[in-house]
Amino acid sequence: MLGGVIPVLYSYFDAAGAVDLEAHERQIAWVRQGGVAGITLFGLVSEGSALSPSERKLLLTHTCSILPPDEVLLVTVRPDDDVEDLVGCAVESRDRLGLIFQIGKDAGRSIAQLRGLVAEPALAKHVDFGLQLAPGLIDTTFTADSIRGIEGLSESLRFLKAEYNSIELAAHLSALETPLDLLVGRHGQNLIEYLRIGAAGVIPGTELASALVPIVEAWTEGKKDEAIEAYGSIAAYIDFAMQDLDTVLDVGRAVTARALGFKQGLRRLPSGRDPQTLSAAIEAWWVHWQAMT
Repeated sequence: MLGGVIPVLYSYFDAAGAVDLEAHERQIAWVRQGGVAGITLFGLVSEGSALSPSERKLLLTHTCSILPPDEVLLVTVRPDDDVEDLVGCAVESRDRLGLIFQIGKDAGRSIAQLRGLVAEPALAKHVDFGLQLAPGLIDTTFTADSIRGIEGLSESLRFLKAEYNSIELAAHLSALETPLDLLVGRHGQNLIEYLRIGAAGVIPGTELASALVPIVEAWTEGKKDEAIEAYGSIAAYIDFAMQDLDTVLDVGRAVTARALGFKQGLRRLPSGRDPQTLSAAIEAWWVHWQAMT
């Protein structure tokens, strides 16, 4: 089963605009010290869409050289990725890799990627296939019928990364009658409700990893009241940072960089917010985070 806390790493860039590998390494070391189950690369909050194919391959290869092969590694797939190449790079040093496909309204390219990989059994045997469900962020609709309507998809799926209405999702999962591991996105927003419908883990930003580990562990051990109380102590930060994707990026990158003592640098895709207002907001979120930890 895929479960536990599997944070998505933020992308940092040096003064020349290149990927900052040292910042990447420090994030991995930090969350591993906090007891995470593994690492996620290239999710929405990592600026994965702004990374070139060569940068994505570089970060994947570098992560594989650091992360022990028995720890989970998930990779969010973009429609222009050469997934066979990415999987080939990863399996040189590890046996398992989870791929998260973002199935939008125009699902053709993503489904073609998935089917192409399934047609390569030597690679596919190393892959756990997953879908990202994020209405409002990705133009996606999930129902049991939508999965059944894509030939071969339900047989290939292993897990879901959900940013969805938990009650609606539970109904469709029950109708699907296919056992899938459910991982919670959006920093773990409404985590307790997802745990109640059977979620096995969570994919937060780097700075929330250590706070969520004991919550998931407590729930798994049957200490549900303890998990609920602990979630209540961090919910204010999660909700505060969930206004929109740019907010998640700006807050998460700033808090993580400050906690680890390095410069956050510029985003690859700036939010366009007024710098003075943004700076003041980040200061407020930093105070929230310190109180939470």
